[in-house]
Amino acid sequence: MKKLYKVFITAALCSGVVSCTKAPNGYLSSQIRYPDSPIQIQRGNVVQTDPVNSDGSSAPVTYELLDIRNATTHKHADSVYRPQNHYVFTSIFNPNVDTTIALLNTHRKLVDGPCFDFNIHTGGFTFYQTTANVPLGTYEFDIKATNQNGSKIYKNIGTFTLFDGPAYEIDAGGSAWFQDNTTANGDTGNPLVTIEQLSTTGTLAILKLVDENGVPFNPSKGEIIARGDRSDFETYAKFHPLIASDTSLTCNFEITPFPFQQSAYGYLIYYRIPSQFVKYDAGSTPTADRIYSANPRFAFQLFQQGTYLITVHVPHVTRDPI
Repeated sequence: MKKLYKVFITAALCSGVVSCTKAPNGYLSSQIRYPDSPIQIQRGNVVQTDPVNSDGSSAPVTYELLDIRNATTHKHADSVYRPQNHYVFTSIFNPNVDTTIALLNTHRKLVDGPCFDFNIHTGGFTFYQTTANVPLGTYEFDIKATNQNGSKIYKNIGTFTLFDGPAYEIDAGGSAWFQDNTTANGDTGNPLVTIEQLSTTGTLAILKLVDENGVPFNPSKGEIIARGDRSDFETYAKFHPLIASDTSLTCNFEITPFPFQQSAYGYLIYYRIPSQFVKYDAGSTPTADRIYSANPRFAFQLFQQGTYLITVHVPHVTRDPI
């Protein structure tokens, strides 16, 4: 009898547990968050944001972007969703191998879509260069997270701010004279480099080397030549040949940033202006003889699409062909 009594109590306790407490089917936190919010997005640049912090939610968790609104008016952000043409990379691009447009295009596709993509597996955003056409300001957004536990909506979970930053960067350079047919040389100071963004469309870099009076040297007539094994403008022109005119060298750089990849000399561009095309200011070279070439070096990087004029003022020289 005592044995039957114990069996009855055990069964009753088990029955009570089953009927009163149900084991949870996974865990979905109410504290999912974006650790980098407020997210800062420079307009015109490709930006990848951090994933959400799932706060220990049971994997896998999928995310859905519900809405993006202007954070001031709280109205749907039509300009953020407006379709625009842009390239999306579909596989890994190797700039040392994929050096033609045909090869580059095997890794990307042209799409007509909003200025962003939303990753359903990480909750992260990828913003594209077409943010250049979206109004400045702060935007708020909502998401929904789903796992085996169910779904939850997270209203105003984060914000991102579109701001204007520099479209390019100019790094340090230098310049030197070299005596013809010798290794003798001397420093002549840093060239003045200026960059003007002529438009926000296209992918063109127009390079002009000018004397101290702003007179351009003529690339098409050999007034600007490469310096042996040093990097030059063509080193970074991966996909299209340079176009030489009477005043400039033009590169269709195709993708940003440009240069996309450093050479053995960083981003430096080296050129030589032969002695028969250049006259130095008095006292800048050991003698006044026309036996000294000008050798500017300079570096820059473009971060956004557009058409740019890069002007390099070679110091202490005058263009004077003989």
